[in-house]
Amino acid sequence: MKKIAVTILMLGSLVFAVYAFGKGNDQVLAKTGADLFATKGCTACHTIGKGKLVGPDLKGVTKTRTTAWLKNWLKNTNQMLQTDKTAKELEKEYGVPMPQQSLNNEEINALIAYFKASDQGKK
Repeated sequence: MKKIAVTILMLGSLVFAVYAFGKGNDQVLAKTGADLFATKGCTACHTIGKGKLVGPDLKGVTKTRTTAWLKNWLKNTNQMLQTDKTAKELEKEYGVPMPQQSLNNEEINALIAYFKASDQGKK
């Protein structure tokens, strides 16, 4: 009986550690995304919660676009401008196409984590 109690306690601690590490990892990823947003020049065209510039204000973007769409948009901007209805509408609305960013998957994931954190009021 004692072994079972110890095993349950250890499993509970492990589950908590995994949960806590995952939360911290999300915060680190969002911070990396915030840094990329500033250093990659995104702020020249976009704000988050401060209104439109050359491109749209990205406040709430993770609530209006799926993660899959955002990943595709950030990875394959030029292709989406040719094939995606929403991308075409954005280009028409703003009059300027978003340039291809040449981001790797880790950078894209970090930017999306930053957008999600911002949308949850955690930026």
